[in-house]
Order: sequence, then C-alpha cells, then structure tokens
Amino acid sequence: GSYSIELSKFLSYTYRSFQRARGYWKDLLVSMNLFSITDIYGNVYLGKDIYKVEEDGIYFISLKKEYLDRIDSINYKALKIWNILSRTGGYQKHPMARDAVILSALMFNEGLYQETENYCELCLERYPHEYPYFRAIYLLSGLYSAKSKELFHELRQVIKDLEGIGEVYYGINILKLRRDIETLLKRAEKENYLIPIKIEFINQKGKAEGFLGKIIRRIGRFIKGLFGKRDKGKYFLEEDLCSKSSQTLYINS
Repeated sequence: GSYSIELSKFLSYTYRSFQRARGYWKDLLVSMNLFSITDIYGNVYLGKDIYKVEEDGIYFISLKKEYLDRIDSINYKALKIWNILSRTGGYQKHPMARDAVILSALMFNEGLYQETENYCELCLERYPHEYPYFRAIYLLSGLYSAKSKELFHELRQVIKDLEGIGEVYYGINILKLRRDIETLLKRAEKENYLIPIKIEFINQKGKAEGFLGKIIRRIGRFIKGLFGKRDKGKYFLEEDLCSKSSQTLYINS
C-alpha cells in the first residue's frame, strides 16, 4: 500500500536480480531513471545524484513523481526491458561499450524511446569513443518520444553522425539504418510525420564458413575451455542476439 520503502529493503527484495550486479546497483538505478531516493533529512536524489547515496545510510526509495500515476504503463515497459535484459544478460554485469551499443539498439527497437534517450544520455559520458553513435540514437529517440521543432535539422545530424562510424558498428547494420533515416527524412519533409523504424543487426554467423573453418573454430573454443575460464557475461555477442529475435521489418528505401 506504499510507493516508498527503505532502500536497504528494496536491495534485499531484489537480491535475486541484483546478486551478480550487487556492486553497481547505483548504475542500474541511474540507467533505469525510474526511481528517486530520499534521506531522513528530506533531501532527494535523482538521476546521477544517486551516486552520492551512501549504502550504509538510512534512505527511502520510491518511483519518481511523474511515474506514480502510470503504474500500468511502467509495468508494461518494465516487462519489455526485462525481456531485453533476459536475452542479453545485461543486468548481471557492468556493460562494456559494445554491450551498451547493442542494448540501446534493442531498447529502441522495442519502442522504448524515452528510456533509450535517457540511457544514451548517460552513455555519451561513459563511452566518449562511441559518442557519434550514442548522440545519433539519443537524437533519434528524442524525436520519437516528443515532437521537436528541429525535426529536419536533427535528422540530418543523425545521418551525419552515422556517416562517420562506417557501415557496420558492433554488429549493427549502420548502412541500412542510415538509408532508413534518409528515407524517413524525405517522408517527414512531405508529411511532417515520423514512421517507426528498426535497427538491424548483421548476422555474422550467416557468413559462409567452410568445413575446415568450423573445425578450427571448435578446436579454438575447446582449448580456451581447457586453459581458462570463459566469462560468458563479459560481452554480448551480437550474432547470438541475431539468432534469437533481433531481426525485424524495416522501411524499404
């Protein structure tokens, strides 16, 4: 019957989900951008201020005010996010740059535009070498989550950012995405309306591979298994994601 509970209890209740991510629960809360934390003096910690929270202090956590009247919508979005994380294992570890790139693409494909925009805003600071990609997805997500007077300017900026990172980026088909956005821009100039698009992954496993190549690859995996533990949670494999359900329909140029 309450939307606010002690932070310590919240972390205890979510232990099963956080057990492999216990050391960076603040990163998860900041990335979600759904919660606010209050101390016993009435100070409120939102967004990046959550990093200032001391774990051994007395705090209370609740949904942000703007979400309290949208519980049903939140549940729906939370289910989408959980499905994404369950497919990628992203809640079990601190994401590397390629993980964040792929995660943002999957969130965008699920239509979680506001959440993708918030996530990319954080990634712009966390991964400066991937700045053009995250700015492009940040701007694109922002256009879908709210009407912008700078629609055409921002679409052109997205295209410019994508042009600078090649045709394939961490397994993402940037060439196809750029062409879709160019088509989107042309239609928007006529209709002033954005048609939903999807980000496509390149299925690297689909490349031709001879019998000898398969044998060599399997031997390599066997040797790695003998001489070192393989941390399956270290990276997302974009080709594995493609083999599940990442491939979707796209705008035809």
